[in-house]
Amino acid sequence: MAMPKLRLCTKSRVWPPWLQAAFVPDAELSIEARLPLLTEARSRSVQYANSPKAPLLPKEPLRLLRLPSLHNSGTQIRAFSNSSTNLPQEHESHDSSSAQTRWKRPADPETRPVTIVGAGVLGRRLAVMWASTSRPVNIYDTSPKALTSATTYVADELSSFCATHSTHPGHVHFTTDLTSAVANSWLVIEAVPEDLELKTSVLGRLDQIIPSDAILATNSSSYKARELVGETVNKHRVLNTLYSLPPQNICVELMSSGSTVPEILPFLADEMSSIGLHPIIVESESTGLIFNRIWAAIKRETLCVLEEGVGKPEDIDELFKDFFGAAKGPCKKMDEVGLDNVRDVERLFLDQKRGDKWSDRHLRWLEKEFIAKGKLGEKSGEGLIRKATQRDKGIGHKKSEEVWKQHTIDVSGL
Repeated sequence: MAMPKLRLCTKSRVWPPWLQAAFVPDAELSIEARLPLLTEARSRSVQYANSPKAPLLPKEPLRLLRLPSLHNSGTQIRAFSNSSTNLPQEHESHDSSSAQTRWKRPADPETRPVTIVGAGVLGRRLAVMWASTSRPVNIYDTSPKALTSATTYVADELSSFCATHSTHPGHVHFTTDLTSAVANSWLVIEAVPEDLELKTSVLGRLDQIIPSDAILATNSSSYKARELVGETVNKHRVLNTLYSLPPQNICVELMSSGSTVPEILPFLADEMSSIGLHPIIVESESTGLIFNRIWAAIKRETLCVLEEGVGKPEDIDELFKDFFGAAKGPCKKMDEVGLDNVRDVERLFLDQKRGDKWSDRHLRWLEKEFIAKGKLGEKSGEGLIRKATQRDKGIGHKKSEEVWKQHTIDVSGL
């Protein structure tokens, strides 16, 4: 069923002649049977759909992700389907020998689609950038609601971006069919939640079905690509590509997995430059991503200051902007990223890097005062800086589990 035109209208309510043709909604977008299955709380398992009479359910595993407790009453579950019903036979097996000679520069990258797996905060922003110079883009997600929300965002932002930069958009296709989404892609970007098992499984699955010359990029900021290739055969074409929050922020870091074919990085950097991004190649994957290390220190100290009651979020941001000449302060930035995502990434840092050496008091404060109350930043209508307006009254006061359901595949990349 075609998506109603009104749902795709821009902020100005005016449709440029080229914009209507830029959006191609999936005919099966509204099929609820494609939604991932949710199991009982506190389970973290792999479920198989064995019945041949259920063609809409994946034949391969569904990865079920258990989220940290959002309030004292229980733990929420969100799921992401990392498999597809029918795999293209020509990509089911790979020769693992001679990676250097097997990888070939993708042919016709300007006419073949870029596929983004995950329609959350970052995925939809990447779609705007890659589609802004007449390139085709596919956005895949298991949630029709997430795709509908992403469609509205892309319609608004792509229209504004192209008008400002005097460019024309490529076709943006929204789909719940993973196989068709990646079938002819030259670049596939994984933008799913920051969970090690989930990302490892998704990358392994994608490696099986994408074209042999396609590049497979993970947007993970918490994990290096080499930590995510446990189920991936073709490790030579996997790398980190960490975007900030485009289209406002155009820098993107490229980092090898340690097995990445060296020619991939400059090739991908050239393609990114052609669409207006500013690629930065990290020289050594052992050092980690540059901005991630800087941002981790800033947000950690900001939360500590807030927890100690030393300053207000507005004051901290004003001081930061005044001293560094920044357009936004750290509190505003955390609201954009999502306070739940900030919590998850910081928790991962404490667990993996510092152990018991560092206190988690600032995270417990963030959990109690904001996350448990459904105040997750811009996506919920209220956060550190963002205050609930009359329009979104009630959004910021929804129960946390309701907010999670609306943002099943919600990834910031920070």
